[in-house]
Amino acid sequence: MMVLRGYLLIIAVGFGLFSCVESWEPNYDFVIKGARVLDPETGLDSVVNVGILGDSIAVISASELKSSQVIEATGLVLSPGFIDLHAHGQTNVEHSFQAYDGVTTALELEIGVDSVANWIRNKDGKSLINFGASACQLIARNRLMRKGNEQVVSIDMEVAQAEVDRPFPASGYAELKEKLATQLDQGGIGIGLPLGYLPGASVEEIAALYEWASEWSVPVFSHIREGGAIAFQQAVADAAVTDAQLHICHINSMARKDIYFCLNLVRKAQQQGLKITTELYPYTAGNTEISSAIFREGWQERLGCSYKDLQWVETGERLNEQRFKELRKKGGSVIIHLLEEQWVDDAVTDSITMIASDGGDFTPLGHPRSSGTFCKILRKYVREEGRITLMDAIKKMSLMPAQVLETVVPEMKKRGRIQVGCKADLLLFDPEEIRDNATYEKGFAKSSGVQYLWVNGNLLISEAKLIPDVFPGKAIRGRGKTQVK
Repeated sequence: MMVLRGYLLIIAVGFGLFSCVESWEPNYDFVIKGARVLDPETGLDSVVNVGILGDSIAVISASELKSSQVIEATGLVLSPGFIDLHAHGQTNVEHSFQAYDGVTTALELEIGVDSVANWIRNKDGKSLINFGASACQLIARNRLMRKGNEQVVSIDMEVAQAEVDRPFPASGYAELKEKLATQLDQGGIGIGLPLGYLPGASVEEIAALYEWASEWSVPVFSHIREGGAIAFQQAVADAAVTDAQLHICHINSMARKDIYFCLNLVRKAQQQGLKITTELYPYTAGNTEISSAIFREGWQERLGCSYKDLQWVETGERLNEQRFKELRKKGGSVIIHLLEEQWVDDAVTDSITMIASDGGDFTPLGHPRSSGTFCKILRKYVREEGRITLMDAIKKMSLMPAQVLETVVPEMKKRGRIQVGCKADLLLFDPEEIRDNATYEKGFAKSSGVQYLWVNGNLLISEAKLIPDVFPGKAIRGRGKTQVK
């Protein structure tokens, strides 16, 4: 009998402990109370409470949650932080503007970096927001063509080197492939292919690069050749015949007058099961290096603009022929006014496109896309003009970019979403106040309306102010060249 009572006591205590565990509620690091929560993957659109624990979303509930830091969010929207696949400005100066624009992850994928390992090492633990880069095809090929000269040349200088006008020799393919593979194994997120800056690149060398990307199951991020619809057809053909994943950068500035044909081309490719995606920024002007091959002989006809459409970033002045020739020798950044508003509006609202800034390095009169892209979408296209729903806008700026990367960066399955277990990269904003403030005349300007921003569960913006000396950004690394097919 005593033994039986002992067992009964143990069972009773066990049930008591179990009951205590069931009723125990963690004290979350942050509780966001009463926000309208939008998750573009599940379609969640409800006023609920969200608890953050560590770097992740721990709970989403209609019930009250406990925390020493409760953010009262009535009337505010909680969305995933925005993921910018196309951000050239990669210092904390640019990152501060990006954070005010709702960005929690900014990636250099169109061009990439010359040494992924060194680049990550120099930024690790020091970045405001998440960062990552592709392997840079342009720098790798140019250096090999300079007979192994490893001199570090900035990308702005590299696009003006003589090598861009010559095809890469087939005898060097094996060495180029090895260099790109090394960068992938260092954490490179696919291959950056700025083909528009390589007028001398042969169809053979580009086809080979797509073959390697397919072999490694990594995406190609391409600024395609000049040529509008024909250039799009070539890029899609390369991807189709190799079964490579292709992300076409800034469809607006590459397609121009052919925008509707090119949008439909990408749509039809997706309907055929091809792994092809695209992006754009919501502006009618591009921005590039004036000494690059973009402005080689015949640029007016190719781009459909003239000297007066060029705006020198350093001073804001519009150019004439003489000034253009002077500055082309000097080198520097120029804004190119070359698109029609309707082209951009229709591309932004098309269901196949996502949003990316193509933002550059900080300079006071720099292109407004560098600091206002994402909040412009929320202001112009959602609130003022009602061209797209708030949910669709959030999807274009968070979930869709994350999905582009998921095969090469598996952890992206936990970003761009608001779900239990996902990373707490979160944006809390006022939908009536969110707006871009950057213009062509004023240059860089912080967007307004972002009240709170979390990166990996750490608060970076609180009460619309950037918290000093906080660096929660982490490296977003590719899985390497391991074949997954």
